[in-house]
Amino acid sequence: MKIRISALASACALASSIAPAVQADDAQLNHVVVTATRQPISADAALASVDVIERDEIARAGHASLLGLLASRPGVQMARNGGPGSSGSVFIRGANSGHTLLLVDGVRIGSATSGSPVLETIPLEVIERIEILRGPGSALYGADALGGVIQVFTRKGREGFQPSARVGVGSDGAREGSATLAGGNDRLRYSLTAGHSRSDGFNARTPAQTDQDRDDDGFREDYLSASLALDLGGNDELGASVLYSDMRNWFDAAESFDSYLDKRAESFGLHLRKQHTADWTSTLRFGHSVDALENQSSATMQSRFDTTQRQLSWQHDIALGGGSLLAAYEFLQQRVQTTADYEKTRRHLNAFLLGWGGEFDRHNVQFNARHDRNSQFGDKTTGTAAYGYRLTPEWRAHASIGTAFKAPTFNDLYYPVECYPVWGCFGGNTALKPEEALNREIGVAWERNGVSVDLTYFNNRIKNLIDWTSGIASNVGRADIEGVEASVSAMLVGYRVRASVDLLDAEDEATGDELGRRARLGGALAVERAAGAWTWGVEWNGQGRRYDRVPNTASGRMGGYGLVDAYVHYAMAPDWSVELRANNLLDKDYEIAKGYGTQGTNAFVALRYAMH
Repeated sequence: MKIRISALASACALASSIAPAVQADDAQLNHVVVTATRQPISADAALASVDVIERDEIARAGHASLLGLLASRPGVQMARNGGPGSSGSVFIRGANSGHTLLLVDGVRIGSATSGSPVLETIPLEVIERIEILRGPGSALYGADALGGVIQVFTRKGREGFQPSARVGVGSDGAREGSATLAGGNDRLRYSLTAGHSRSDGFNARTPAQTDQDRDDDGFREDYLSASLALDLGGNDELGASVLYSDMRNWFDAAESFDSYLDKRAESFGLHLRKQHTADWTSTLRFGHSVDALENQSSATMQSRFDTTQRQLSWQHDIALGGGSLLAAYEFLQQRVQTTADYEKTRRHLNAFLLGWGGEFDRHNVQFNARHDRNSQFGDKTTGTAAYGYRLTPEWRAHASIGTAFKAPTFNDLYYPVECYPVWGCFGGNTALKPEEALNREIGVAWERNGVSVDLTYFNNRIKNLIDWTSGIASNVGRADIEGVEASVSAMLVGYRVRASVDLLDAEDEATGDELGRRARLGGALAVERAAGAWTWGVEWNGQGRRYDRVPNTASGRMGGYGLVDAYVHYAMAPDWSVELRANNLLDKDYEIAKGYGTQGTNAFVALRYAMH
């Protein structure tokens, strides 16, 4: 790893030598982010690794799904059991998929039974921006943010009237339609988006297990998103947001019955922001979310796992000591309803958190601490400390250390134990402890004339990993995860360029096996050009060889791959444009989950109307 770090440091030096040839990309350098500290700060002042994807970039690239978009970002790997709409997972910095917390407009959403967010249910057309926090976030957000946080902000209105609509068709019977009404005045802003998408899909199982598995496995989704914000004068605001998604995706289960999963995601958020003085602002938030899953694997076999979460938070932001103080209280209640007979179906927590940070000449500091009291497993305290130093006007260095944890899911704790003559016993364990992590990282960043280069080394040691290999959930696993992230973004002679390289060593500490579906080497390159009415881009995204699971076996090995995609936009008129995206141009045959197929060369063309 030391050799790799030296090589990437040389890349930073090389980037500095080409700086005079590039132009500033202000959109990349002037982001304001909130996920990194729970307070708005400029992206270049954040001591945590955070990536931002804005609405314009989402619309230009034209990805088919949120999972596909996230997979192109630094430090993120993705796996999916088939095509768009099928169950998928993301791994941030090599942590498990259940170690990523998903927030929608600040509302926690996800399954308390599987423990993972259902990202495939969130359509791109409702998203205004995405913030990806790489690294532990438990000191800010509590359980589940052991590997990182993905926060989705839905579309918001602004002054004026901005209606828009999009219709499109593509390969494998893909079709989509959506419409948005947004606008407002100096007091009231609103946004409403509704849409429908579906695809006939392709055969998700390779090879097909039975003749019944040779059919195509598609999906359909209906969605709605809305937001409303009322200016109460000064910096005071009352706002609400809603997201609803109803999806069905078909899958193969070696049955003559056409098996399917019904997935429903709901979130509702309400906030009241009050500025008491020039130095003190408080925000009261209420959130409600539902993650519902129904598995109809045959005509007679049905299972259901629903999670309802309610949360309340009261946050105070106070200018203090030349920096910003954060003091907050948070309440969360989780309730599950399942077809299985669980011993307990509810839990709640009360949490208190403090944070303080600021910039002082060349120095930048951030401290956070959080205490969670959970009705299920007791107390847990986490914290982070980060320090940054501006070496020169172009160079910045930063280092941090932090702790995090992942609460056992209801499946881990209460799934009914069932025993079979051949397979043994299978089920939950009420004696489980939370998974715990200690993360350390150090990095440097360099910026000049619009070139931005970031290089970060991280080491995350996780203990009490919950393992089901023996059939009964137990805290037997330990993982040592370390890696290097390097990224570059710039405007180079009229071309917008973004590139990243990820080096990852994620191993089971006891056996040395690589953690499942996580490649040691990954990278991405995107080049975009705008010329008159035309905008076009080419993307390359690659991952090295991986194993499907632990223990690593030859039969579970998946080869590496590199995919080339491209997109073109043509503005026919000020408010009308045609969009074309083509994926896997080289028709690469590859796997991201063992035994599941991926799409060959495919394309999607859309017509968009957007009043400016």
